[in-house]
Amino acid sequence: MDTVTHTKPKGNKEVISKLGFLYSIFVKNHIPAYYQETIVNTLDNNRITLPIEPLPIKENNGVVIVPNIPDYLNVALKQGKVGVHCKRVRQYKGYLVHLKAGIDCKTYLSGQLSKRNIKNLYAKQRKLETGHKISYIFHYGDITKEHYDYLFSEFFTMLKRRFLEKKMYNSNLLNWKFYYDLAYPMILEKKASLFVIYDGEKPITMTLNFLMKDIVFSYIQTYNIDYSNYNMGDISMVKHIEWCKENNFSVFDLAMGQTDYKLKWCNQVYNFEHHLFFNPSSSLSRMKYYIISQKIRLRQYLRDKDIIGKKFQMDKFLFKRRVKRLNNFNWKES
Repeated sequence: MDTVTHTKPKGNKEVISKLGFLYSIFVKNHIPAYYQETIVNTLDNNRITLPIEPLPIKENNGVVIVPNIPDYLNVALKQGKVGVHCKRVRQYKGYLVHLKAGIDCKTYLSGQLSKRNIKNLYAKQRKLETGHKISYIFHYGDITKEHYDYLFSEFFTMLKRRFLEKKMYNSNLLNWKFYYDLAYPMILEKKASLFVIYDGEKPITMTLNFLMKDIVFSYIQTYNIDYSNYNMGDISMVKHIEWCKENNFSVFDLAMGQTDYKLKWCNQVYNFEHHLFFNPSSSLSRMKYYIISQKIRLRQYLRDKDIIGKKFQMDKFLFKRRVKRLNNFNWKES
């Protein structure tokens, strides 16, 4: 099985494969070779133009997978690709906050949450700010390397503690060195942001976001579980919506995976797709395409029937197998 991710020169393959198309556009700022250079965000009709990256593999008898394309991003196939067919396979759902023109944070909250929920949210925030020395900072375009190092170390500690509490596996933890190397230059170039809620000088909530044009893609989030009573996720969401409006971002993408938190906050549900490119004149290419596509469709069928994700949770299964490794893992030496 070949994917566009195999062309990346360095980096963690698990991370790149997980992000797929999103890695290409948010991190590498390239369009995979089978597409035209312009992406259209259909929510606002905004156009994003990026350079095209080289072809990933020879096209004679292989299959190329471009994974995880949000269907609200319209990517047109390049014209004139003789002998190459593309099939789109629907995958899991994604969730986002679409901040339409004229909608500020207060208006969004009133349309999304009940009056009781809004009242409780602000009561929790007041209680947090009264009992602690709270500040809210988006590190975006400027951060010292020393402070970045400190924050990323704390980020890892909080995320690890949170998922040990949940007894669930989080693949980001064992790939932390990759994110550490990746995010710092992206923050300085305003291609990423690191949102932090501080109690004094101590970070208690953190979010790593990737940014492009009018889209903020929320990738890794966590909080200090000692502050669980304050509903830190909701407070973080309010601050993100405020910041998005102030900085002219119209989409705050909460990514894949259904949770009660995402259902509570999102006003737009979309689908991710895998695009499979193959050569119909090659029997080997057709056979590879058929096998791969059936596997992908089967996995999604099991998700749709709540067999994967509810009756069977892979993250809980993997936690039991990898918890010892995680407990002994030192990301700085990985």
